[in-house]
Amino acid sequence: MKILFCQYLGAGFEEKVRSKRCKALSRLKVAFSGMNGPDQILEAIDTHPQGVLIRFEVSPGSNRLEIPSGFNPWRRSFEAKLTEKPIKGKANLQLTRALADLLGVPGERVQVISGQKSSRKVVLVLGLDADGAAELLAGFGSRKV
Repeated sequence: MKILFCQYLGAGFEEKVRSKRCKALSRLKVAFSGMNGPDQILEAIDTHPQGVLIRFEVSPGSNRLEIPSGFNPWRRSFEAKLTEKPIKGKANLQLTRALADLLGVPGERVQVISGQKSSRKVVLVLGLDADGAAELLAGFGSRKV
């Protein structure tokens, strides 16, 4: 994990891999499970006139609730494990409630706007900017709720 994170520190990362600075940076919560660097967090987040759009790829029916549980670099989206089954919108409701809790916003300000019947979802968080969302998601890492 340290090497993967240090690749994103810029030119000459090979020399920095064993340095104290790199080891300290690799301990940051930004480098959480499945993420290859802090720049990728912003790839899953887009700005919107009313807030921020966050892309998720969900796995409903999991043993535990984890948001985010990782990052899919090909689809540029966060991964989320949900305990609810995808029946009558229960998984979508669990995703919005858990994300609202994680970001510290009221539940009515989080909406699934695309992918209601798909595992690939786009969530709108009203009143939050992209940098704020990235900081909050990076700060928690893989969180078991």
